[in-house]
Amino acid sequence: MAMVESLLGGALRRITNHELQSNTYLLADPQQSGTCVVVDPGLDHERIDAAIVDSGWTPVAVLCTHGHFDHVGSTATLQVRYGIPIYLRAKDVKTAKLSNFLMAAFNIKARITLPEFTLLAEEVASLDVAGRHFMFHALPGHTPGSAGILVDGLLFSGDSLYARRTALSKLPGEDHDQLRVSLKALFAWIPGNTLVLPGHGGTATIDAIHAGNEELRVFMSAAVPA
Repeated sequence: MAMVESLLGGALRRITNHELQSNTYLLADPQQSGTCVVVDPGLDHERIDAAIVDSGWTPVAVLCTHGHFDHVGSTATLQVRYGIPIYLRAKDVKTAKLSNFLMAAFNIKARITLPEFTLLAEEVASLDVAGRHFMFHALPGHTPGSAGILVDGLLFSGDSLYARRTALSKLPGEDHDQLRVSLKALFAWIPGNTLVLPGHGGTATIDAIHAGNEELRVFMSAAVPA
């Protein structure tokens, strides 16, 4: 069964979707206005809806780290229900459009519709919503348009960076060498105490990931072709 967990004193909620155990996050306005953003709404729209109702917050935007179906599966439902924008990097529209094809390949019977995305073309894009300042940083590799979303010492990393393993696959559009380049660039500037909130699995700081993620260390040590 999907799980709902409260983090950071209740301002952040993580919903673990049943399909592929992807994480969806709700992050509330720090000024307690009653609004929130939804990050990476997966396929369990009923559990996400229930978590929103239980929180008492009203979503005002959806932020997507990338376009895979387990991270955009409930975007259209939320857009229809709340009339809110869905933000995605422009380079991942093609990935999102492959959702139903990939779901069939994964033997998932459900099918989804896509929302009207608000596309972000910049390599670094800023967004002020729900009382917070979000920065979308391009992290291509897992998908062409993957992003790390930085806000108030938190990094929503999607499937580009996990706490205890890597997210390597052979999905269309994935480029392991590009992901390695993206992560090296990220690690060059991001503070070590930043809390990483990945698309699957648990959380950890950047420092803890460097210290304890052996699978990632092996991946990062491989040579990148010139």
